[in-house]
Amino acid sequence: MKKVLLMMALPMCLVMGQEQPELPGWGVYVGYGMMGATGDSVDVDGGELETISAPGFGISKGIMLGGLPLQVGLGIHPRGYKLEVEEDGLHAHTEVTAQYLDFWAQMPYPVGPAFLLAGVQVGTHIGGKIGMEFFGIEFEEDLEPGDFGLDFGVNVGLGMPVGNTGAQVGVLYVLGLAEPNEGLKWNGLFFNLGYNF
Repeated sequence: MKKVLLMMALPMCLVMGQEQPELPGWGVYVGYGMMGATGDSVDVDGGELETISAPGFGISKGIMLGGLPLQVGLGIHPRGYKLEVEEDGLHAHTEVTAQYLDFWAQMPYPVGPAFLLAGVQVGTHIGGKIGMEFFGIEFEEDLEPGDFGLDFGVNVGLGMPVGNTGAQVGVLYVLGLAEPNEGLKWNGLFFNLGYNF
């Protein structure tokens, strides 16, 4: 029990021991996600799972919560996957590109000129597309809001200010903990460029 308490208290002490950084004001960001999925529903015999690439964007704001600096935001971010299946000479292709409206919060930890980020996100499905090809027949269908369930998870990343311009670049690994559909969890990398006013 003492070890668990120590493991929980150590990050808090590290944050509290830092000089209080100036919180960023309102900001905007754009990015590009390389997103994928894991789980039983996409673990198909003879199948090869690949990531999809899609843009995302949003707004952010720096806040203090109980003495801890946080950056919170709201954005539209991609989720999805590609699945290629070859079995007994048959070929099938599925591509899912889903868009989520995400609320996220991250705690920055300065490391030299850069900063490490760790946080959480929760999102609701708002649309997207699914495309399939089977026996040479292709079709595409729009996804309706709510076709995939609520998604929540954790994220870790690295950010770097671009001089004193207010701009920053970063990369974030997103790990979904929820199953928006049975046997499916989202994950991936999100590369971003932001500007704080």
